Amino acid sequence: MDKPTQQKPQIKHRLRLSRAAWHRISGKIDPSRSIAGYKTRLLYSSAASVNSVLAKMQSVAHAEALANAKVPPPIFLLGFWRSGTTFLHELFCCDTQFGFPSTYACMNSAHFLLTEQGFHKRRGKQEAYRPMDNMQYSWTSPQEDEFALLCMGAPSPYEALLVPSLMSDPQVLVDLRQRSVEEQDRWQRTIQLFLGELTVQQSKPMALKSPTHGFRFPLLPSLFPGSRFVIIQRNPYEVFASNVKLWTTLLEMYSLESFSTEQIDKFVLSAYLIHEEAIAEGTRKIPPENVARVKYEDLVADPLTEMRRLYSELKLRGFENAQPALQQYIASVAGHQRNRLALSPAQKNSVDEMWGAMIRDKGYGWPDNWLTLKPPA
Repeated sequence: MDKPTQQKPQIKHRLRLSRAAWHRISGKIDPSRSIAGYKTRLLYSSAASVNSVLAKMQSVAHAEALANAKVPPPIFLLGFWRSGTTFLHELFCCDTQFGFPSTYACMNSAHFLLTEQGFHKRRGKQEAYRPMDNMQYSWTSPQEDEFALLCMGAPSPYEALLVPSLMSDPQVLVDLRQRSVEEQDRWQRTIQLFLGELTVQQSKPMALKSPTHGFRFPLLPSLFPGSRFVIIQRNPYEVFASNVKLWTTLLEMYSLESFSTEQIDKFVLSAYLIHEEAIAEGTRKIPPENVARVKYEDLVADPLTEMRRLYSELKLRGFENAQPALQQYIASVAGHQRNRLALSPAQKNSVDEMWGAMIRDKGYGWPDNWLTLKPPA
């Protein structure tokens, strides 16, 4: 067993969980690894009770609209963590024919229908930078719906953000089909509820981006008939290095257990293989005209051309109407500087051993421009 890094009990960033979500997740904390002090548990428990009351108020206030809401088939943007899904999501959300879950809605799923409009009027557009890649975002920015599903009590791979010991069994953590029937049903009810709420709010088909949906790709076409899918891929060496940084950053923010770098490395290596198997399986289950692929490297090099191609392949209308907004957004991020990351020789050897065949099949090699190999220890 990997020896976790010892950390003292501390106040962490808190996700806005429902009472049921907190009850389930807190019960999974390994006492031998716990760094959740009394104050953290009390704050989570108290906030969870408030969130559940607010969720009930939201449900009652919009009961008729939710009962009548017809969710249009979404567009799912699929790709492993750090494959470029955020950039792709931002591009699709330039098109006003699509709706999207905002950061506010995803982080305040219990009450966003009641409070989001007033919040934005009071606070305006306050921007910040994501700690893992320095990309700019705000409360109005498109966000991963997975955070909302987690907070609403659905089974989620993001349970590991609070309980990283769950990463020791990646298949159970990321593959919904490995969960109980009750958990699978709860996940379906939760995503349908959240999409219903977004439909009540925006009355548009949603552009959804959560890397976790890639693991569920085989299930999505039957749950959301007529949906379209875009699959993005990136050099796996970069994906691994960036995932190590991502998970380290998020666990330092949210984890209620101690964790180790080795734990993260092993999880990322295994989860990527599971993800790629799910993508291959899902692709076989849908009509070819409902799925398109793009490489991150091509999207960054010429985003407008790649978006035009994706619209064409998916038979989406309205590209010309969206083009001015796309051009404006592309110009606004033109100066973004990608992180240059580094891997140890041991990490590179692990990637080569587990992903080597896949890297060659995808046509990638070591990315000298973006990755550094650390000198041997």
